[in-house]
Amino acid sequence: MFKNLIESLRKKTLSLSDLPETIRVPGHAGQTEIDRLPLDQASVDDLAFAIQGLEARSSEISCQLHSLRRLHDLARARGALGTDKVTEIFGGEV
Repeated sequence: MFKNLIESLRKKTLSLSDLPETIRVPGHAGQTEIDRLPLDQASVDDLAFAIQGLEARSSEISCQLHSLRRLHDLARARGALGTDKVTEIFGGEV
């Protein structure tokens, strides 16, 4: 039943094509974290908490991406080459 339900939802519309088979529900309100909760067993609240957890991870990744991009741009602006180490470029400033 589960496989058929998820596959059917995925095929129903393109916006559902990436539905996972399981979700991670972060711990909340004294509840422990649930890892790999089958999607067909998830409540609407479980979906909401899973979304919050993914948004937090996405935000963290986005911040790291922008910081790394900025560091790269600063290094290139200083004339750094691809094999130069971050320590060599910025080490004298610490």
